[in-house]
Amino acid sequence: MSNDPRMMPNKAHYNGWREPDNVRWHLRNMSTLPALIMPRGDAVYELPTGTQKDVENFTYSYQGRNLSLGEAMRDECIDGYMVVQNGEVLFERYYDNFRAHDHHIWFSMTKSLISTAFGIAQVEFSIDENKTPADYLPELADSVFAEVRLRDVLNMVTALNYTEEYDKMTPGSVHFEYFRRLGFMGDFELLAIDPAQSDEPRGVRDMLPQFEQAKGGVTGAMFQYQSPNVDVIGWLIERVTGRPLMDYMREKLWVPMATEHDGVFTVDVSFAPIATGGFNSTLRDAVRFGLMALGDGKLGDTQIAPVNWMQDTYKMSDADKQAGSASVNADPDHERFIDGFTGYRSFWWQFDEAQGERLAMGVHGQVIYVNRAKNLVIANFASPAQTANQLRPSYKQMLYGTRALAAAL
Repeated sequence: MSNDPRMMPNKAHYNGWREPDNVRWHLRNMSTLPALIMPRGDAVYELPTGTQKDVENFTYSYQGRNLSLGEAMRDECIDGYMVVQNGEVLFERYYDNFRAHDHHIWFSMTKSLISTAFGIAQVEFSIDENKTPADYLPELADSVFAEVRLRDVLNMVTALNYTEEYDKMTPGSVHFEYFRRLGFMGDFELLAIDPAQSDEPRGVRDMLPQFEQAKGGVTGAMFQYQSPNVDVIGWLIERVTGRPLMDYMREKLWVPMATEHDGVFTVDVSFAPIATGGFNSTLRDAVRFGLMALGDGKLGDTQIAPVNWMQDTYKMSDADKQAGSASVNADPDHERFIDGFTGYRSFWWQFDEAQGERLAMGVHGQVIYVNRAKNLVIANFASPAQTANQLRPSYKQMLYGTRALAAAL
C-alpha cells in the first residue's frame, strides 16, 4: 500500500472510494477490502527488453484533432502502460507514484481471466456449453439460468432483467442489490446477516437465483454487458472442479504463467472471489496473461490453456456478429458506441477479426489489448474518476490511440 500522502484517500470520505478525490488511491489499494492472496510460484517468466519506442510522442488523429498518446494518457489518468511485441518490452512506464511492483484492480478484465479458467475446466471435466448453468448448479433451477445455455452466458446474450448502470441505482432493484453484495460498497448491514438465522441473500451467489429474463428479452438476440453472467461461470468452475475457485485458478493459471508477483482477489460479502471484477495484480503480470492469450494458451514452453479453447474465443459465429451489431456499443449514434467493436465472445471484446484483435476491458480504463497479426500485447491500468468506459470520451480517445499505435508498429 502506498504511503505517499499525496496518494492517501480523502479522510472526510474514507468509506466512499468512488468519490472523485478517492478513486485513484483506492484502485491501487483495493486490498483494503476483504481479499484473498493468490500466491505466485517459484519460476518467473522473463520479459526481455527490446528496442525502446517513444510511445508517448506517437501522434494520431482522433475526431479531427491531432494529439499524442502521452496527451491521451494524461486525459485518461493512466497509471501504467506497457507495450510488448514479439515477446520484447518496447515501452514500460508508470505515472503519478504508481510502480512496477504495485498492485491495481483489474475490474472486468477479470472476466477474461475467468473465461480462461473455464476453458481449462471444460476440457478437464467435459463441461457441455450447450447445457444450462442450472444443469451444473441446481440452485439456479428457478432462474433464467435454467433457460439459457452456458454459451449464451459466456457471450452475454442472456437478456437479464438487469442494467449495467453504475451511477443510477434504484434501491431495491435487482441491479442495486447485486452491487451491494459484490462487496465494493462496505455494506455492514449485509455483513451482519447470519445465514443460519436469515434467508436474505448475503453474497453474490445467493442473489443469482433471483435473476429473470427481461420482459421482451430474447436469448441470443443482442449482446448486453451484464456482469452477473460471469459470477455464474465462476461458481460453476468451483462446483464442477470440486475446488475453491482461488485454488483452481492458482494451480492452472497463476503458477503456470510464472508470474512475478502474488495476485489478489477481492471477495464479496460471503468471502467468495468476485469473479466478475475483483482481481488485482501488477501490470507486468497482466501483460503475462495477455501474452498467454496471444500465444493461444501458451507462454514460453508451457501450454497453460487449451489451444482449441483459446482459438475458439476468436471465432465469431454469424449469430455472435449479429448479436454484436445489435448492441448499443456498435451503434454510432449511441453514447455507448465504441469505434471498431464487432462483438463479444467468451468474455472478450472483439474488434478486427482479420487482425486477431481483441481486448479484456475493465471499468475506470483497464485494458489488455491483444493483436495476433502484430504479435503484440499492450496493457494499461488507469484511474479516471468516471466509472463507465463507454460514457467517457477520454477512454474512447485512449483506446483509439492504442489501436493506432498497434497499426503503426
